[in-house]
Amino acid sequence: MQNASHRLTAARVFAVAALCMVPVSTAYTNIACALFALALLSAPEFRRNLPSLLRHGAAVSALLLLAALMASVSYTIAPHQEAWSWIGKYSKLLLLPLAVIAFKDSNWAGIVRWSWFVTLCIILLLSTTNYLGLTAIGPAHATDLPLSRAWVFKNHIAAGLFGALLFHQAIDLAMTTRNARARILFAAIAALTLVNVFVMLQGRTGQIIALIFMLYTALRLAWRKHEESPTRAALYVCAVIAAAGMLVGVASTIKGDRLLQVANEVKEYRQTDAVTSTGLRLEWYRKSFELIRARPVIGYGAGGLGVEFAKLSAGKTDAQGLLTQNPHNEYLLMAVQLGAIGVALFINLLVQIGRSATALDPRSRQLLLGWLAAFAISCLANSLLLDFAEGHLLVLLAGILLGCGYRAPSAVPATQNAAPATRQA
Repeated sequence: MQNASHRLTAARVFAVAALCMVPVSTAYTNIACALFALALLSAPEFRRNLPSLLRHGAAVSALLLLAALMASVSYTIAPHQEAWSWIGKYSKLLLLPLAVIAFKDSNWAGIVRWSWFVTLCIILLLSTTNYLGLTAIGPAHATDLPLSRAWVFKNHIAAGLFGALLFHQAIDLAMTTRNARARILFAAIAALTLVNVFVMLQGRTGQIIALIFMLYTALRLAWRKHEESPTRAALYVCAVIAAAGMLVGVASTIKGDRLLQVANEVKEYRQTDAVTSTGLRLEWYRKSFELIRARPVIGYGAGGLGVEFAKLSAGKTDAQGLLTQNPHNEYLLMAVQLGAIGVALFINLLVQIGRSATALDPRSRQLLLGWLAAFAISCLANSLLLDFAEGHLLVLLAGILLGCGYRAPSAVPATQNAAPATRQA
């Protein structure tokens, strides 16, 4: 492992800063990403490591998806200026291969994980004090809206997802540390995070992901203890399930709770075409399927969904007449824009990230696969790759951690290749 140049080190610092700014500030994230790209492109290692990029599945998948979106401008039904503006929202895909190059064969994984963990812990603390009325920090916080009492920098959807990921990382640290005091601290952070997600933020997507992470934790505990004591393993599972049930029960007693309102929102939408969060999603999904059936292979091109939705909504009112360019489902959004080809490319990106993540060290693997699972599931009800914070977290976290664990064939020591050459001589 060669010593990194000053420019490459600077690029890595900017990349980690960008990652930590994702849940904090859009502007600062953009600035850090720009500095990261500039520093990396000027580093001598960039050209040297660029050929190895073609052998990295996740990096190539990100470039293919972006290339498909750019190619769709040739047939999009949207105005070209609007289409290119729409593609700009997906330009974040470039950060994944750039981060793989920047962190290739480096030992920054621990720095990255702890930087991310500390950032989320600080936000958790601020969110809790905001909710309790002790502080009023962050541009997203508004004291006149009860739902936004716990907001700091992001709304309940993004903050809830990040909170669920913090629980996943904290409980992973609690289960693997050998220090008793550290175990208690990490477990306390995980517990506070669950209260924050279910009681304070009340973002339904984050709550569902947190429940899935709790179930995964229960299964993980059972697997670790089943040989030692099947009874104790069963008790662990029951305890986690009981805790999850209690959290859902407590959340449902809070005025304005949104998790249990889904059924009522669906009922209101079907009976009266009411404009509700869940009802709008169902309406947009219905229209998306209509468009997909009409052009299933290549879709309508980048930005085409908004144009077609305007046609389908013309002359209608309530939920059926509300316009949008985002159906809040990344799979359907890709299918409308790029058809089956786009869905295949998007799913391939997720699969390649997951496949590469299995070769990482345990802590990095748990963190990246945790966010990948949360991302893939949440894309069924949100367009997370389109969204700024969640999409940037995927490409930056994946690119950096996969880069840290990437060992290209060219990195094989020369001494390992000397034996075959000697035999041939």
